[in-house]
Amino acid sequence: MQPPEVLSFREFRAGLAAALRRVQEPGAEPVFVGAHRRAEAVVMSVEHYEQLVAAAGRREAVGEALASVGAEGIQPSAEGLARLDAVAEGRLSTAQAREQVLARYRR
Repeated sequence: MQPPEVLSFREFRAGLAAALRRVQEPGAEPVFVGAHRRAEAVVMSVEHYEQLVAAAGRREAVGEALASVGAEGIQPSAEGLARLDAVAEGRLSTAQAREQVLARYRR
């Protein structure tokens, strides 16, 4: 992974409008700002920020679920762990995961 480009505070101030437009583009990476090319702040779109917060929430929920079943002495199957990983990564919603589990036991 390549380290991000870091704008100096002077460059950022001079190009504020351009930096804000840049982070609003679809798939845009955040803009890093700092002194002596060392990142001290990050500017990103609200959409990107919300995606990060949602991802952190999913990972936390999956971690709590695993801790809860672990406290009960239950070990999830490989299939169950894969399903939880998919939820944590956002590839599967909790509703979809629930439906998959219910469908398995309806057989």
